Amino acid sequence: MWKNLILGAVLVAFVAVPLANSLTCNKCNSPSGCKSPSSETCSNSTANANKQFLEGYHSNVPAVSGSLNFSCANLTYYHPANYSHTFEFLGCVFNETNVCNLALTNTQSGWSKKCLQCGTDYCNPAGTYSSSVYTIVGSAVVLVLAKVLS
Repeated sequence: MWKNLILGAVLVAFVAVPLANSLTCNKCNSPSGCKSPSSETCSNSTANANKQFLEGYHSNVPAVSGSLNFSCANLTYYHPANYSHTFEFLGCVFNETNVCNLALTNTQSGWSKKCLQCGTDYCNPAGTYSSSVYTIVGSAVVLVLAKVLS
């Protein structure tokens, strides 16, 4: 009986520890996709896929052969005159990637960069207005109108 209980506890520990230590990030790779990003759990597989995506735009993405240290990244290039986003990436990367220091392969004049690399769940939010902002403003207007009309 004790042998089965100990075996069960060990199995639960092997399953629960990786889940407890896994990092979850917002995920998208275009300005339109980042209006409603999905999520991804960090792993070597997701970080490698995102590394390959970043290599398509940047010249100095470091090669990482495998790691258990991940970060969430938010990298946006935009035109400061009208704040239109030209490139946007949210996702999981290896800590060694250091997204904020990546150099664009095709340097466009006039682009500005906004960058964040962090290590807690969903710490890389998309930098666009979401529908919740409009809901909050709409609710406030309805509340004021209800108060005035009553």
